[in-house]
Amino acid sequence: MFKISFAQIIKTIFDLALTSGDVDAVDNGLTALAKIIEGDAGLSRALKSPLYKSEEKAAVLAALGDKLGLPDLAKRFVGVAALNRRAGDIPGMAKAFAEKAAKHRGSSRVVARVAKPITKEQTLDLESAVSKSLGRTVTVDVEVDPALIGGLQLKIGSKLVDSSIRTKLNNLTNLMKGA
Repeated sequence: MFKISFAQIIKTIFDLALTSGDVDAVDNGLTALAKIIEGDAGLSRALKSPLYKSEEKAAVLAALGDKLGLPDLAKRFVGVAALNRRAGDIPGMAKAFAEKAAKHRGSSRVVARVAKPITKEQTLDLESAVSKSLGRTVTVDVEVDPALIGGLQLKIGSKLVDSSIRTKLNNLTNLMKGA
């Protein structure tokens, strides 16, 4: 028996979505599903837990998929992932798919970490500002991390732009220790 790599799984599902013309629908559906999983600690733990059978996880994900109106390709992908003991990896797979879809559309994905949730309008303003700054279209994924206290962290590929209050306080503390 052989194991298929994470990258191979994403490439395969992306190629299928591309062939069927469902890239955007699969991207939106998987992203919505990932947000639900990540937003519910109990669900996330259950999907990663070996205590629950793969069939049970697949059934829960199928019900969520139906409720979200996932495209058929996304439903089948999620079901196969769950049956192959990869249910806990679905949020990561959704992010990898979203990055591949963004690259296909000619844009980049940027992760913005903020201390408190921001509005859709603020997210669009941030996308516009980052797009203008980088000279290319970007899509911003917002993650909330209260530990930042305030400010913003932007992850653009492997680069991190950090203007969070937490980092500034840590830098000030380190500076004072050296004085």
